Amino acid sequence: MMRVGIIGVGNRIMGDDGLGSYLAQALYGNAEGAEVIDLGSAGINAIDYLKEFDVIVILDAVAVDQEGVFVSEEKINEGDTDQVTSTVLDMEISGSHGLGIQSTLFILKLMGYSPKIYIIGHKPYVLEPMSGISEKLREKVPQILDILQEVLKPYNVKINKDRTLKAFQEVLSSDRPF
Repeated sequence: MMRVGIIGVGNRIMGDDGLGSYLAQALYGNAEGAEVIDLGSAGINAIDYLKEFDVIVILDAVAVDQEGVFVSEEKINEGDTDQVTSTVLDMEISGSHGLGIQSTLFILKLMGYSPKIYIIGHKPYVLEPMSGISEKLREKVPQILDILQEVLKPYNVKINKDRTLKAFQEVLSSDRPF
């Protein structure tokens, strides 16, 4: 049986960057057939969790130029010299703990793990210190969950959308302002 992981990433103290982390917390107990993990901004330490899955769905605020929900099936090629350079620079600039998710996934591939990887998210509107996420991004969460359900359907994972939306609101309202 395939192990499916729904992985939320993001920094909750940087506004919309916390999207994936908040979504993961809301999905706990609401994703039948998958394990949900909130990695926050774990960096390279995430590999210990990620290597356990056959299918990984990353939930994240994604810096893209397009409007709307973003979904991508990632193909990681260990021979990609641009990705090697990017990962080395990522480690040089931020250290191993601050590695971005792309670099972390690339290292996972170099270690011999090859899960099927999807990234689902939306471009952030607010990237500055604040508690919670912008109202504009909150409005996109039902669409994100619809796409998550579609991506997970072939793997027999069921998302309880209504309970997840309710939990999402609770997570945001219980978040502590700083």
